Amino acid sequence: MPLFTFTQSVGAGSTYFPLSTWQFRQPARKAILEIMTNATAIGCVQNLTSGAESIVQAECPVQAGGVAGVMPARLNAEPAVDMVDPGDELVLTIRNTSGGAVTVNGVAILTYRD
Repeated sequence: MPLFTFTQSVGAGSTYFPLSTWQFRQPARKAILEIMTNATAIGCVQNLTSGAESIVQAECPVQAGGVAGVMPARLNAEPAVDMVDPGDELVLTIRNTSGGAVTVNGVAILTYRD
């Protein structure tokens, strides 16, 4: 069960692609993907795609109220969950629309299905 955690300060008007460095962003087998994100302030929006399918619609707000470096958990964040096909590229895009830097935290969990 591959796990990827990330925390990043996203500058004003900047875009961040957290899964771009994850070695499992193109799963070798069919899997269930769960992603939870939060931010330290309002103003961040996200989009999550798997291949040609949009899992989280573009420009959906990232949950605010997070603490820098503290990963979101199922107790306080609703995960985005989807079945992904082998070879589909997983792309999470986070864009800061605010006038200041915002820290974004997240967890991606990939559970292979046989």
